[in-house]
This record gives sequence, C-alpha cells and structure tokens, in this order.
Amino acid sequence: VSTPAARRPLPSQAPQDKEERRLIRDACMAVVATAGWAAALAYPAASLLALANGANDICNSVGTAVGAGALTMRQALVLGCIAEAIGAVTIGPFVAQSIASGQIHVAAFAGSPRTFVLLMLSSLLGAGISTLLATLYGAPISATHGIVSGIVTVALLSGTHGALDLGGIGFTLLGWAASPLAGLAAGFAVSLLVHRLFLRP
Repeated sequence: VSTPAARRPLPSQAPQDKEERRLIRDACMAVVATAGWAAALAYPAASLLALANGANDICNSVGTAVGAGALTMRQALVLGCIAEAIGAVTIGPFVAQSIASGQIHVAAFAGSPRTFVLLMLSSLLGAGISTLLATLYGAPISATHGIVSGIVTVALLSGTHGALDLGGIGFTLLGWAASPLAGLAAGFAVSLLVHRLFLRP
C-alpha cells in the first residue's frame, strides 16, 4: 500500500503549528468525551479500518513469497502479522501525522472542532468499508488512497474556508506517482543482483 511521505515544517513554523495542532486535538478530544455518538463511532471506525487495511496489506507483503513457494500460508500469515504490527507501532505514526494534518489545514477547524471530528469519522468509515469490501472481493485497493481521498472530499463538502492544504496534497500525489517507479527500479536492481550473484552460469 502506498503511503504519503511525512512533511516536516520549517523550524520557524514548527512551534506554532505544533501548538495549533495541540489545541485542536484537545478540543476534538473534548467533543469525543462529551458526545456519546463520537466515541461510539470513533473506536469501531478505527478498528474497522485497521482490520481491513491489515487484511489487504499483508497480501501485498507476503503474496509473492507464497506464490513462489518460499513460505507456506501459515508461515506467511505469522511473519506478516508480526511485521505489520512492528511497522505500525514504530513508523506508522509518521504516516498518520501526514494523513491527519498534511492534506488539510487543521487550524481552519479551530472554531468548529465538531466539524473536524465528523470529517475524520466520515473518512475513517468510508475508507474502512471500501477497503474491507474490496478485500473480500479480491480487488486491489489502497487504504491510504481511500483515507486521503475521503479527508479531501469531506473537507470540501464541509465548506470550511481554507481547509485544503494544496501543497500537502500535491506532495502526496507526487509520492503516489513516484513510488511505483521507485519500486520498479529497486525490483529491477535486486533482480539483476540476484541473477549475477547466484543464477549466473
């Protein structure tokens, strides 16, 4: 699954952006704490997306190894689950931060934290349901594409002025376009190296 790269703000902007995100995060947590519907939807929605994304993503990770006969299905599932969990815990927060604040200007929702909570919940549910259905039917899909597209779409529909971060969206699109090319180049280099070192007559 392709993922947008996390962008780092300029040093002069970092403290201000961090403070804004903290204030809005606290406001959103207050909404979740006081609004039963938000808490009732947030945890199942996040769990649904995690389940769907894990089920879909592990196929990309171990599918070729199983197809080549290097791993049995049981071995692939065990190794894949371990690797997925470690990756999510260690470097997953960088991608999560980019998704949460790299596509929209979070500060635009400072006066309406309830709208921001609804935006994120809608994106979670939409991405989770679409990813799960696509996985059940064996269709290729990217949960990251789904969540980013959902956030951008719901932000547009919210009518919040200045909500979209066009620079961040462009950076994400550039990453999506470059990642298949980078994967192609890396795969070709590794294949060439293996042939020369081990398969050369």
